[in-house]
Amino acid sequence: MKRICAILVIAAVLLVPGRAAGQASPANGNRPALTADAALLIDLSTGKVLYELNADELRYPASTTKIITAMLLLEHAQLNEVIVVGEEIKRIGPDSSTAKLRVGDRLTVLDMLHALLLASGNDAAYATAVYVARKASGFERMDTDMALRVFCDLMNEKAWQLGAKNTRFTGPDGYHDDGHYTTARDLALIARAALEYDVLRQVAATTEYHWQGRRWRNTNRLLHRDFPEEYYPWATGFKTGYTPEAGCCLVSTARGGKRELLGIVLNSTRAEVWKDTRNLLEYGFNSWKQYAMVVEGRQLLTVPVRGQGLGQPSMVRIMAGGTYSDLLNVEDIARLKLDFVWAEGVRKEDEAGLVLQAPIREGQVLGQALVTLEGEVLAEIEMIAAYGIKGGGWLSAGKLLLALALFAAVLFAILLRAFRTAGDSAAVRK
Repeated sequence: MKRICAILVIAAVLLVPGRAAGQASPANGNRPALTADAALLIDLSTGKVLYELNADELRYPASTTKIITAMLLLEHAQLNEVIVVGEEIKRIGPDSSTAKLRVGDRLTVLDMLHALLLASGNDAAYATAVYVARKASGFERMDTDMALRVFCDLMNEKAWQLGAKNTRFTGPDGYHDDGHYTTARDLALIARAALEYDVLRQVAATTEYHWQGRRWRNTNRLLHRDFPEEYYPWATGFKTGYTPEAGCCLVSTARGGKRELLGIVLNSTRAEVWKDTRNLLEYGFNSWKQYAMVVEGRQLLTVPVRGQGLGQPSMVRIMAGGTYSDLLNVEDIARLKLDFVWAEGVRKEDEAGLVLQAPIREGQVLGQALVTLEGEVLAEIEMIAAYGIKGGGWLSAGKLLLALALFAAVLFAILLRAFRTAGDSAAVRK
């Protein structure tokens, strides 16, 4: 009874009326307009989230579920192991996508991965689940019902380990069940873990695979040149999904230059899912740039110095003691600011404005350069003196000039007095 109530609550959350499918979310500045109900875009090298839309709302994942199914297969079996297909494939739901497997078929693990990720076979998912459950438990004669329950436990345990704590799986294939759900953010965590397996990357990038007279064509149209409206030249994988309740779902990867992106689109439409994904990926490549605001060892500014010794420089060059480089939205780059906070005792104001007080040591930390964006401090970089400037004490340039002026005045007064005295003496003699 508790399980039924929980499912009803989950279903109520999932089915809360929102933006209707097919109605694009409004673009915000240079952000993409999407038909999808939920989306997430991540830069894989940095892990930085570049865009999100309802990323933490519960959604049905459909056949993107097979990503974790494939991952569990690799965790429990070697690529050359042979899986014998059993009666479990008769358990799949009506209108399921299949790899056209038959009872008694013998597939290597590598074959099965293609049946899972290219053909998106629910029959392949069930055969995988039973095989993995029996092997993981050591109970080779485990009945199908128990094996499926064990595999779902493995799926949920794996999701929890990956941090996907708003996810629950009730089947290996993603066929609709009200209690089978995830979020765009959780699905991204699962996909990132799957991308650690080179073989899964290779399989997901394969456009077509032939096995014993059967042809499995990748359901990801981003990879197919013969779908010119959907084809995306930088696409590298990963997995599609569809049920009437989940809508069209797509987990995608793409590589451009040195950057690789992971996109998640949930509850789009058959007509728009490819466009949504292309727009999402294009936004990531075009609207985000790696930008270095401050580079270690480069000059930040020069500042006048007072109190230096005779012959010492009147300006000090200040260098960056570190680097601030980040993947930034191009609109944010134009709004970056660099503020300076000076160390105690080095700053001095005069009529010309900011000056620094000698002595200054080479390599001395003179303060912090703050990289800010609309008031938020993104980085604090030490400001380093490029060279030393000695203080003058009483022989400082300014004080020397003052002393010379005083000496000249005193000398002039002495000479003037001597001249007057000499004049008075000459007058007396006359």
